Amino acid sequence: MTNAGADGREDALTVTALVKDYPRPPAGWRSFFLPSWKQGVIRALDGVSLRVRRGSVFGLLGTNGAGKTTLIKICYNLLVPTSGSVLVLGEDTLHHGRAIRQRMGMVNSEERSFYWRLSGRRNLEFFAALQGLDGNATKRRIAELGGLTGVTGFLDVPFSDYSSGMRQKTAVARALLHDPEVLLMDEPTRSLSPDAAYPLQDFIRRELVEARGKTVFLATQDMDEAERLCDDVALLHRGRLLYLGTLAALMHEGRRELGEGAGLGDIFVARVREEEGP
Repeated sequence: MTNAGADGREDALTVTALVKDYPRPPAGWRSFFLPSWKQGVIRALDGVSLRVRRGSVFGLLGTNGAGKTTLIKICYNLLVPTSGSVLVLGEDTLHHGRAIRQRMGMVNSEERSFYWRLSGRRNLEFFAALQGLDGNATKRRIAELGGLTGVTGFLDVPFSDYSSGMRQKTAVARALLHDPEVLLMDEPTRSLSPDAAYPLQDFIRRELVEARGKTVFLATQDMDEAERLCDDVALLHRGRLLYLGTLAALMHEGRRELGEGAGLGDIFVARVREEEGP
């Protein structure tokens, strides 16, 4: 199986017929004694297939519970799919997980994995050690990333004193410590005010993708963010794709149906209503 795109370049991500079921035991005490094959399931992903072009921002759009985080975690090899496959830079994540994670970084909207009593610098030093960076390389990398993300002046401040925007910038810096080719971002600007979210979005688009050629797989329910950042998008609803293609084509088609003033949020809602029926 090849994962080259139409232009002959290798895709950053290739997801094929991906299914993920979570067990849902029936109510009552007897459920604790049932084997897994007799329990019900919740299908979080239902046959999802997509390709993410290298050097682009791909938006995975959906509301809470759509399956976005599940898909991100499977791509990062934190979850095993029920069926289907994921290739990252041409490698199967199930068989080459450790090697693939050296070429990927992950950012989410939670700060629980940071040590709040330590400074930002000490946190980054700890995570750099987990990535196998030596002391000199770590020092240079933290200095570079501090400048890129705008956290240099706060590196020696306790993480507990950081604003939400600073925490997210530090999370991005952590994901970039080993200079990965692909970044998986799960709602990185959730709960941020516009004055914190917009600079982070600009950094993702201009610095990471346009200047450095990174690939960003962005899960978000912020439709304005998707309009600002994304080249290609997938609309995910209850584990199923409602649309897969370029943002420009989706906007053109949606505005033809809904009017020229329609935004991506309007188009998304219309697609969901069409899927669910009257």
